[in-house]
Amino acid sequence: MSDRPNADDRARILLGQAHDRLGAGDLAAAEALCRDAVILDPACAGAWNILGALLLRRRDPAAVDSFAQAVRHAPRVHEHHRNHAAALNLLGRAADAEAVLSRALSLLGPDGGLLCALGDVRMARGDAAGAVTAYRAALDHLPPGPERVRRQGSLVRALSACGWWDEALTVARDRVAASPDMLTWRDLANTLMAAGQPDAAVEPALAAVALAPDQADLRVIASAALTDANRVDEAEAQVSAALALAPDMAEAHANRGFIALRHDDAAGAATAFRAALDGTPASGAATVAAAQEGLGMALLRQGDIAGGVPHFAWRYRAPGMRPALPGVPEWDGVVRPGAALVVTATQGLGDAMHFIRYAPLLRQAGMRVVFRGMEALVDLLNASGVVESAGPLAQPLPPGTEWAQADCLALLPLAATSLGFAAGTIPYLAPPLSATQRWAGALAPLPPFRVALAWAGSTRFAYHRHRAPRLAPLLPLLDDPALAGRVGWVSVQTDDGRRDLATVGATLATRGDFLDLGAGLRTLADTAAILMQADLVIALDTGVAHLAGALGRPLWLMLDTGSEWRWFSGRTDSPWYPTARLFRQHSPGDWAGVVDDMAGALRTLVAQ
Repeated sequence: MSDRPNADDRARILLGQAHDRLGAGDLAAAEALCRDAVILDPACAGAWNILGALLLRRRDPAAVDSFAQAVRHAPRVHEHHRNHAAALNLLGRAADAEAVLSRALSLLGPDGGLLCALGDVRMARGDAAGAVTAYRAALDHLPPGPERVRRQGSLVRALSACGWWDEALTVARDRVAASPDMLTWRDLANTLMAAGQPDAAVEPALAAVALAPDQADLRVIASAALTDANRVDEAEAQVSAALALAPDMAEAHANRGFIALRHDDAAGAATAFRAALDGTPASGAATVAAAQEGLGMALLRQGDIAGGVPHFAWRYRAPGMRPALPGVPEWDGVVRPGAALVVTATQGLGDAMHFIRYAPLLRQAGMRVVFRGMEALVDLLNASGVVESAGPLAQPLPPGTEWAQADCLALLPLAATSLGFAAGTIPYLAPPLSATQRWAGALAPLPPFRVALAWAGSTRFAYHRHRAPRLAPLLPLLDDPALAGRVGWVSVQTDDGRRDLATVGATLATRGDFLDLGAGLRTLADTAAILMQADLVIALDTGVAHLAGALGRPLWLMLDTGSEWRWFSGRTDSPWYPTARLFRQHSPGDWAGVVDDMAGALRTLVAQ
């Protein structure tokens, strides 16, 4: 009887040697040993598994078959199933990876590692809700420890992708409680920022910085939270510290640009955004797109329409941005007699009213122009005659014509042509007769000088906290004794801003000089009918302001220091709306100064 080892024993010896070579970093020798092992013993699952890992390092599709062999010959080993699925996922076969993991779970029963892998694959497939289900189940099978904390982070990301912020924040806070380290504080700060709670994000962001003060990326996160919380000087200090640590960090330069915009320093912002584009972005394309759009805003704010438009157009590359009408080609921007254009708007009533001014000019040049967008605009646009017809997005386009589509903001480049700001078209909107009749005499009970008010816009936009004064800062204006009996106030406030009437403005309902009509405004046609009866409109930068400007009504616009590019820098007038007067904050968050300036101006106006 021979003492020579059989093939299985020799394969195991080779496998052991392969492990040794792996430990020494000699990957080529490890791969050769594994290949020899599976030749001697095709059922050597461990060798197949190592071979798969080595092939996967170089993205060799053969890795999938190697891991499949490992699963075939050792189906009870969880690692083999996870590796098989990981290879499929990495090679772009996420659906196959999910099937592998589902079979493994059926065979082996619930397992934290397999369920986490299933969650990863579902996230790769864009199935965030399915990933949430998998991660939740995985956490039921993971003991306390670092891996559980790490996988709670996976669940937070999946919940955030679904927009399920309450649970995402609960899990993120649980992670901090279990392991209060730099990563968990950082992730909590990021989740709070994404959930629209920048004030709450400041403390965890600064906690992460305190634990790792030499990490520039943490200071960038802190600067973003501080900027959104209107603590702009502190944000600048964090950006300076980040750039001292990483002078070429694109994200830090970009944040410096956005901080400069908050200071109304458009030239400084442009310099910072250019530095960001010359720098090294850690987050790749997202940083580049943000810096390009930021540079566009900085140039536009300086009045450089032609220079700013190409950079600002990067906004269309943001996730979720796509043409409103599938199958309709996008307009190339060329004005051609006989061409047919559908102007679309899916968000931003103000943008739609701002740029629809160009529709009559395009029609005069021989183009057909229709509108498809938000219902609230349809009656107003049809009554105003600015387009051939207006309807909701779902309304079919007129037949027999090849249409091109343009988002309303895509009309901005026309401002750099001979059409300019089209201020000569004012007024270009008018309320329909039905709305005018419905609201006739609505302001009659008020004192002789009537002021329409709007103090908050849509909360869907990230900058709503900065642009909206809300009602409280306006109360000194409404209570000014010099205006009592001479000025009547009418609220055209809708949506979220109406909450203020039940809190800080609770006593206004008892006053004879205050009229709240906001609850009855069904569309912008109704609002237009009210504004036509007002002597003055006071509003923040929102749809009401653009409506007042387009109607040609006297408009006082309240602007924060980081106001939108369209109001330019330092101006008290607007080339877009000749009837507008701009009242700007003197420093970030200084609405009291704006109201004080308006009070003085209004006292002078009514005295005349």
